[in-house]
Amino acid sequence: MNLLKLVLVLAVLVLAGFGLFAAFGFIVGVFKLLVFLSVIALAGYGAYKLLAKPERPEVAALDPAEAELLKTQQLLEEMRRKQLTR
Repeated sequence: MNLLKLVLVLAVLVLAGFGLFAAFGFIVGVFKLLVFLSVIALAGYGAYKLLAKPERPEVAALDPAEAELLKTQQLLEEMRRKQLTR
């Protein structure tokens, strides 16, 4: 009877060790998956930022009067920022 208990205890210890290795492997696998998905997400975000149209209107697409007005407004904003930072 003692031999049977010893064999069962050894079997439980071996199976518990396998379970710990399986749990560790699962955690490492999930972590690798999260890293992989975050790299893909960062690449997609970077590509979106590079390929998206700019929010400000292009000066070349405007007629000359609107382009001059936009340049003047940008110059005034820049001068105000410089005055406020002094």
